[in-house]
Amino acid sequence: MTAKIVRVLLVFTTILVLGFYLPDLYRSRFEKRANKGLLYYSEVTRDFVFAEERYDSLRQEVRMFYRDRAGNLLSETEYMRRLPFNNSRKLKMLGQMPDSVMGQPLTQEVLRSVRRTMLIGDKGFEYPLAPLFESQPGHPGVDLPEDLFRIGKRGIEFLHTTDMSIDTAKSRRFNEALTAAGFRAPARDIYGIPSTIKSRDDGYFIVDAAGRLFHLLMVHGQPRVRAIDNHFEIRQIKCHVPGDIYCHIFTPENELYVLGTDYSLHKLPIGPTNGRFMLTSNRYFRSYKNLGSDSSVMYVLDADFGRVDSCALPVASYRTSPQADIETRLFPFRVMTTPGYTHLIPVPNPVAKFWVTNLCCVVLLAGLRLWRRVRIYTPFQLIDLALTAVFGIYGLIAVLIFPNRF
Repeated sequence: MTAKIVRVLLVFTTILVLGFYLPDLYRSRFEKRANKGLLYYSEVTRDFVFAEERYDSLRQEVRMFYRDRAGNLLSETEYMRRLPFNNSRKLKMLGQMPDSVMGQPLTQEVLRSVRRTMLIGDKGFEYPLAPLFESQPGHPGVDLPEDLFRIGKRGIEFLHTTDMSIDTAKSRRFNEALTAAGFRAPARDIYGIPSTIKSRDDGYFIVDAAGRLFHLLMVHGQPRVRAIDNHFEIRQIKCHVPGDIYCHIFTPENELYVLGTDYSLHKLPIGPTNGRFMLTSNRYFRSYKNLGSDSSVMYVLDADFGRVDSCALPVASYRTSPQADIETRLFPFRVMTTPGYTHLIPVPNPVAKFWVTNLCCVVLLAGLRLWRRVRIYTPFQLIDLALTAVFGIYGLIAVLIFPNRF
């Protein structure tokens, strides 16, 4: 009996090892290196420019090609001149830096106005306790408070960090301010930047039990609450460091809104999207690059969030290639690992894809057993056939490496 158990363990271990190595071996053999394309919007020409990285297999080197929207090839210098915010250092070294853009001097202050950030509409981590900073401390930066807050069924509560006791007086003041603004406990979600690495604090944006949005700050130790008239459901909020906008707001349909520091709400004229953006903004434009699986779409908006232009760049993706489709038909799953190889995570493929391959593996194994005049109706032979039916090519290889001698 011990030998039978050991064999079963060896077969399952082999299946996991094959699930880790075989798909990677297949990809290394059949996955083609795709040319990398980059899409930018030029503040100089007010049009899109493209950069493409092509791999020269003969010379074993990567070459860059630049072109405008009409398909005309550009030199590297001309390409950089059209994107002064991205290439300011090189242009200054070459003496090719433009003096002005859109009729305004291109000063260092203008060049430093560039901001880049990722916008992801998926739900992130939530923390049960958070610090509420003083928004007007009288000096640059913020100070870490001596308490943390939470908003449960009893409303907001401030807890001393030393002994986690509740500061009833402060909790009462803030609860009264929230209730007066129309807030209904408990809080559904709380969004903010709970970090001291910022020039000032803009407080937190809180979604109450009814789905309404509120802005909570602490000014000179006193609560300041503002109810925001949101007529849509909120899925996620991405807060920003102090600037001209407070945050970006995602709906469940991945519609995107912007909340300005004057509490104006702007629905952005972009989409439909998958809710993943790379945002680049400067003094003149805001570009939202939607990162899709088969294309990269950039939406360019002006300072008032009006749509200026948009452009799509096809992206060669292995996941949409014929080779990837064959992979899902060959292998029932692939094993991925977490950093440090601490966990093995099987990622299954759709059964409708690989069931034909699994059936062929079962027929092949049964044929081999019959050719060798082995009775296939014994319990352990049926177990081998069942493993092959479930794990396909992995199970077939595993039971052949460790043959059933019982």
